[in-house]
Amino acid sequence: MGASIWGVQRPGQLPLIVGPVGATTVTIGATDTTCFTPASAIIAPFRGSWSYTVNVSGVVTEGAATGTTLVWKLKNAAGTTLDTYTTEPTYLVNTGILYVAFTLVSTASATLYWPSGDTPIITAVSATHNATLSAYARAVFQWNEVN
Repeated sequence: MGASIWGVQRPGQLPLIVGPVGATTVTIGATDTTCFTPASAIIAPFRGSWSYTVNVSGVVTEGAATGTTLVWKLKNAAGTTLDTYTTEPTYLVNTGILYVAFTLVSTASATLYWPSGDTPIITAVSATHNATLSAYARAVFQWNEVN
């Protein structure tokens, strides 16, 4: 581990908690649908190499006919996919109510997140038929220093 000017006491930062876009339910369709995005860029606490994790949780409801896949993506502001998570397809059932909880991880960078930051986007795709993300879902962004 590299030397740190902070010693053993580093300044902490509370996680950023973001609700679904529009603070309402989100209909996930057959193309990338934006589910979560912060109101402004997230910026690393100080200079260095950083990545962030996003813990996503919420309820997804399926219609009378369910989609064949439900794929979640973490993208940067430019639209580049940084990480993906695929919901177990056997959990997707007609008129199903599914609790989802998963973690997405950004790439590490010494320049992308400091000093101007990035505005990440979490999207989802439900192949074949739409799904609905609950308005009570949340994405929790947490910084990780990379040495």
